[in-house]
Amino acid sequence: MESGVTMDVGLAIRSGDAEALRALLHEDKSRANAMICWGINDGILTHPLHYVCDMLFDGTLSKGKEMPLVDALIEAGADLNFQRNGKGDTPLIGAASLAAEQVGIRLVDAGANAGLRGIFGETALHWAALLGEDRLAGKLINVSELNIKDDKYNSPPLGWAIHGCYNPSAGNQGRQRQVVALLTAAGAKVQTEWLESEKVRADPAMLVALQACTP
Repeated sequence: MESGVTMDVGLAIRSGDAEALRALLHEDKSRANAMICWGINDGILTHPLHYVCDMLFDGTLSKGKEMPLVDALIEAGADLNFQRNGKGDTPLIGAASLAAEQVGIRLVDAGANAGLRGIFGETALHWAALLGEDRLAGKLINVSELNIKDDKYNSPPLGWAIHGCYNPSAGNQGRQRQVVALLTAAGAKVQTEWLESEKVRADPAMLVALQACTP
C-alpha cells in the first residue's frame, strides 16, 4: 500500500488483505454491512460481500484470495441476505451471477436464503444454471424452488441453463449440461420446446442430461 493511503474495507478487499480486513472489522463490526462506494464518481453502492464478488469478477481481486475475505465478513456479522431497500440482488445472487462459485457455496453453507429473488425476479439457482456452475447448483437445488420462473424471461433455472449453454455470457463456467442433469434428476420439469430445439437435438449430451432422472 502506498504511503499515506488509509486502509478501509474497500481497499482491504481490493488488495485481498484479509488480515487488514479482520483488523478493521474487529475495530468496528458494523463495517461488515457498511455500503462501499465505487465505480464512476463513486456512483455504485455495494454490500461488502457482494463487493468481493465484483472485484473478483473484474480481476481486481486475485482468484484464491476471496475466501478469507468472505470468512472475515461472515464472522463479523455480515448480512447474508442483504437486499438494498428490501429488494434486488442478495450476496448469494451476486456470487452466482459473478461466477464466484466458491463464495456462493460458502454463503449457502452459512445459511443464506436461496429463495430470495433478484432484480429480474430470478434466484441464485437461475444464475448458477446460466453460467454452468454445477457445484453451486448442486448446493442450491436442495434449498430452492426448481421450477420457479423469473419475471423478465419467464423461465425456470433449467431454461436458463439451456440458454447459457448455447449463448455463453461473461463468467461462463461451461458446465451447463451437468447442471441440467442435476436439475432434471431432482425433478425439474422439462418443456417440450426445449427438446424440439435444433441446438438441443444436435447435442446428444444435452439430450441425455434433459432425460436424467432419479433411480
